[in-house]
Amino acid sequence: MTGGRNGFGAKLANIFSTEFIVETADSKNKLMYKQRWRNNMGVREEPEIKPNPDGKDYTCITFRPDLKRFGMERLDDDIVSLMTKRVYDMAGCTPAAVRVKLNGKIVDIKNFSSYVDLYLQTQENKELPKITEKGNERWEVMCSLSDG
Repeated sequence: MTGGRNGFGAKLANIFSTEFIVETADSKNKLMYKQRWRNNMGVREEPEIKPNPDGKDYTCITFRPDLKRFGMERLDDDIVSLMTKRVYDMAGCTPAAVRVKLNGKIVDIKNFSSYVDLYLQTQENKELPKITEKGNERWEVMCSLSDG
């Protein structure tokens, strides 16, 4: 099972960032791994591996885009909106046990149905009917009416 293409997304984010940090924790081995790169992967710091006393599983990616490479001084509203949407997409497509955060705050999407509800609002705020089919653990489809 994959969610991407052999790590291309993470690698490209790293290449086009002035700073990129990956931190992951493993409850089975009770260890945490953290590594930092800077200057578009030009500088690689040694990884830190230390005990994971909380015993929680998680992965956290932190990056600072190299705005100069894109001819930008700051992230414009369109890019921020796109990145925010991608985080919400991820929250809607992951199991409920996975908590997705954006800028340190938990995204309040509990399941696929609550994700779809973001797009099913009428002008009168009436709830539209939904038909759901869960094919297996990985696939769920939802159909509804459109008011537009």
